Formats: sequence, C-alpha cells, structure tokens
Amino acid sequence: MRKLYLKQINTHSSQTATTVRDINGKAEYLVTGSFGREDAFIHVYNNLGQLVVELKQTSFGLLPRFTITFQDEEVGSIGVSLGTLLDVIYVRDLNWFIRGSLTSGTYHAYHKQTRLMTVKPVKRPNGLFNELTIKNKAQEPILIGIAVILSRWLFNTKPSPLKNLLRQPITLAYSDRKSTRLNSRHKR
Repeated sequence: MRKLYLKQINTHSSQTATTVRDINGKAEYLVTGSFGREDAFIHVYNNLGQLVVELKQTSFGLLPRFTITFQDEEVGSIGVSLGTLLDVIYVRDLNWFIRGSLTSGTYHAYHKQTRLMTVKPVKRPNGLFNELTIKNKAQEPILIGIAVILSRWLFNTKPSPLKNLLRQPITLAYSDRKSTRLNSRHKR
C-alpha cells in the first residue's frame, strides 16, 4: 500500500491543476481539469508527463456523470445519483464501489471485498491534504481521478439545496399509522 497526498483546494474556479505527491514530497502525478462547461474533464498525468487517465463529463447539471478512459481505452463511468445519497457510489464496468462519509472526506473504494483505496483528510506542514492509501500502483491514476471528482463535486462547487441537504445526517422514519388504520377498516 502506498500513500499519496492530494492538496485540498477550495475554489470555485472552473479550472484546476494540482500535483499528487508521495509521502516524501516527490511529485508522482499532475492532475488538471476544467469544470462547469460542456467539455469538462479531469486529466491525470504520470511523472513523465504522459496522460494516463481522462475522466470526461458526459452528463451535466446537479448529478454529473463521467466516463473513465485509461491509456486510451474507456474502462468505466462514475456518477452520483439521488438514490445513493452519497453513501455508496458505483463505478460501472470496473465493478468498484465507493463507501463512506464523503461529507467528512473519509471514504473507501472496493472491488468486491478487496479494499482498493482509502481517502481521509490530513493536515500536513504545508496545508490540508487528502491522504490516498492505494493498494495497487496500476490503479492509482484512476483512483486519483475519482478522488478529485468526488472532492470537487461535494466541496468545491457552488452550494445548492441538494448539496446542503446531503451534508446533513439523514434519518429515515417509517410510520405504520396509515396501514394500521386501513387494516382495521378492512377487518370490520
């Protein structure tokens, strides 16, 4: 398992560029992106400057979806849906799922029962970072791109009523009053 650090950038800017570093501060990846437009994307470059992952936005609005292209081959897609309420997010075609508390910034990515990545916020001498603990080096660029999208979607875009709602604890309650009333009428 390797630890990488992605600086938390709180901005409403439509463009971003950040370096992903290892525990010793060595630059391992460069992440660039453009948000809020029809041609939105995230690019992840390796330390040789080669584009290894592109996440391209394919649907827009409140619940965006991105396709994931790894080394020029489309390998999956990710999107946030209302049904998940951000507790579980599924990465299609890769059969990965992300579970945790995105509102606190701590979550895990899995394939079946194997943990692929853990993300948690940490304070380092030069600021706040997302610490990514990744099991498989070959999956690092894809997982970094996913971490950037989730962080950007929840924290770096303009507030909306849905996002404000999703940041609150959710309690689901069920009242059996109506069904009891209906069943008692039926028995008469």
